[in-house]
Amino acid sequence: MFRALLSKPTTAGCRILLHPSFSSLCDKTALTIYPSSLPFNRPKNAFYSSTPKANKNVNIYNDGKTFAVNDENNPTEAEIDAIIEEEIAKMEEEEAQKNNPNWKPGYRKRPLVVSYNLEDFDNEVDPTYWMPNFNKRCGALAIKMGMMPVWDDWGERHPCTVLLLDKNVVMKTFTEEKHGYIAVQLGAGERKRKNVTKPVLGHCEKHLPYLHEQDENGHWKNHPPYIIREFRMTHEQYLPKPGTVIHARHFVPGQAVDVSGISKGKGFQGAMKRWNFSGMPATHGTSLSHRALGSTGQCQDPGRVFKGKKMAGRMGGKRKTTQNLRIVKIDRGRNLLYVRGAVPGQCGNFVEIRDAVKRPLFATEKVEDASKFPPLPTFEYEEGVDGSGREGFECMMPLSKIDPFNPEEEAV
Repeated sequence: MFRALLSKPTTAGCRILLHPSFSSLCDKTALTIYPSSLPFNRPKNAFYSSTPKANKNVNIYNDGKTFAVNDENNPTEAEIDAIIEEEIAKMEEEEAQKNNPNWKPGYRKRPLVVSYNLEDFDNEVDPTYWMPNFNKRCGALAIKMGMMPVWDDWGERHPCTVLLLDKNVVMKTFTEEKHGYIAVQLGAGERKRKNVTKPVLGHCEKHLPYLHEQDENGHWKNHPPYIIREFRMTHEQYLPKPGTVIHARHFVPGQAVDVSGISKGKGFQGAMKRWNFSGMPATHGTSLSHRALGSTGQCQDPGRVFKGKKMAGRMGGKRKTTQNLRIVKIDRGRNLLYVRGAVPGQCGNFVEIRDAVKRPLFATEKVEDASKFPPLPTFEYEEGVDGSGREGFECMMPLSKIDPFNPEEEAV
């Protein structure tokens, strides 16, 4: 369109505007054309023909050059292409500077800032704290057992959910060079062989050699895992070796974790239970619609109900994640985690446990020994202690220095 207008005479005068941001909206040949007699304060759809006037200009705002239509000094097609390509290159460069070309999930999208001060890189050589967005290690699979209270030495009561780490075994590891991403495949629990499909059983026997063991009578000693999940990681040095058992001491007493699971299914519920609506009045003429949700739309305009309107429907049974749950106590012998707060899911269901992303609490007094990092790749377990099934190997989170029942006296 641009080339045709400059190379051929026109019967009606026009202004062609090359807007600086046109490359992000259209290609290089789609330019905005306005009649010469049309003021810019009029609607853009008010196009009409006009008598040609002198100095019908084509204004290119980017470099301030002005070219006259039907003028012998007009630029050639090569010059026009060069101008357009130059502007497109500038705009693409500006967009590229806003994003990090080596971006990966979990990393910042903005480009890194250049610094000539060596102190700014001290944290890379000797990290002083755990950065959960840049460092992810293996998680764990646990069974939700229920809730119970736990009292600390101050006498403060903590409502805790008990999570059982049932035979967490590393089955397989994934590397970026071979598989394209870094992850670990974890199996937990046990399932009867007759209830496992042959493809899954073959996969388990391939990566867990102890499944081939039999006793004197020809019975299988071990069973395949009940559930298998993958945990994405950020560094290959955090990968535990296949066959490694993950115990409860994989986590640190006092740290915060994120727990994911399938919430309890409530079935089809009304708007009051599902969305906490207040319902209709109990009196003043309301009849047989006390628990109705009320109005769901407007009048003839728009004449429909918007998508996503909170209405009655199936409630629960979805994957939910509860964040920043603090580990109050760890029972190393019985592989139990006592997590403060509620956890999604029915009792007896498996949940996924990961280090907290927003508030892991490492390098603070709330974590045991003020640890800067969690155990990498996992904790150095002791035989006869971790997973032994015996009592007496419990670890409590660090006790607060301020009495929670009399904080003012401690402050003075």
